[in-house]
Amino acid sequence: MTLSAPRILVAATGLAALLAFAPALAVTPKDPPSKEPAKAAAAKPETLKFSAEGSAKAKGAFKGSKSHFRDYSVPMTAGQTLEVTLTDKPGTTFAFIYRPGAPQIEGEGRKHWKVEQAVDGEYVVHVFLTKSAVDKGESSTYELTVTRK
Repeated sequence: MTLSAPRILVAATGLAALLAFAPALAVTPKDPPSKEPAKAAAAKPETLKFSAEGSAKAKGAFKGSKSHFRDYSVPMTAGQTLEVTLTDKPGTTFAFIYRPGAPQIEGEGRKHWKVEQAVDGEYVVHVFLTKSAVDKGESSTYELTVTRK
């Protein structure tokens, strides 16, 4: 079978278009978190109030692009252990922990963290709604439990 020049040209053009639009058509396995560092840095984090046992709770709700992240300040001393647990409905809310003056501690957004703190200072728990939930205007409610020992 021989291909004529017009058929080769059409096939090449189709392949080029597919390659050009492939990144836009790609499906990612997990939505990236909604990161708003400029807004997060401008907003003052809410300081959590700890009980005598060393735990604090916060409840909140997000609604799409109207409110999709909240920061909580946690004063820590080097050597203390910080444990963060996040429960939410419908499952589109996650958290990061930021060290004083440094980027997030590790990994991507999670529902549970337990880490020993290396330096004294104000740690920030950044609770956020995923980007896809924000884009769809979805709502989420959450409860944050923070323990320091």
